[in-house]
Amino acid sequence: MKTCPVCLASALQISHRRGVLEHGPLTWVGILPFRCGQCQTRFLAFALGDPRRKRHVGEKGLPAERRRAPRWITHTPAVVTVQMPGEADVVLEGTAVDTSLEGTRLRLPTLVPEGSQVTVALEGAKPRQGSVRWSHSHGEAGSLHGIRFQVPLERSGVHSRPLRWVILRRLLRRGLIALIGLAAIAILAYGLLWLINSFQTYDPKFYEPKDLDRERYELQRSADRP
Repeated sequence: MKTCPVCLASALQISHRRGVLEHGPLTWVGILPFRCGQCQTRFLAFALGDPRRKRHVGEKGLPAERRRAPRWITHTPAVVTVQMPGEADVVLEGTAVDTSLEGTRLRLPTLVPEGSQVTVALEGAKPRQGSVRWSHSHGEAGSLHGIRFQVPLERSGVHSRPLRWVILRRLLRRGLIALIGLAAIAILAYGLLWLINSFQTYDPKFYEPKDLDRERYELQRSADRP
């Protein structure tokens, strides 16, 4: 099973190919682009059985890519206050399944209607105003809700630490790829110079007379020294 090289999540999405390299040589050998559904990292992976390798398929039937804010799994207790117009507020206790800077996905015991205004208090964080973007009932397991914050989370906050770790791993991965690329270029350049030098042979007719005279002069000086 393929996993994201940055956050190790298995929820992957097919990414559209870019440029001649991804449409040509990489597709021929079975290397195709994917995007992580959690941290949104785009990466290449082997997929020999991918239908995109067939010429008549391509990207025509694929849905348009929708970039989202990077998410990370939390499983943090949360207290949600649902604001009911004309009625008393309802307080629910649930769990934040995953979180991003812009919102969170909550599992609550009851279904909250879409569009409801809520206040979400994640454990160890200040309460935040938000709205219910979507909700799905899962029977006895509770209901999942997508909450969008009115004000995004701070990058320096406690709940944003996993995001900083994801960004660090992403930068380290890019740096490693850059070092490997530079090393490959250096090896190819060294091999090319070695190949050029191996075909070069010494022939006096290609040297100017003054160079030959200077060489004989230097040899004579070294021979005359005591």
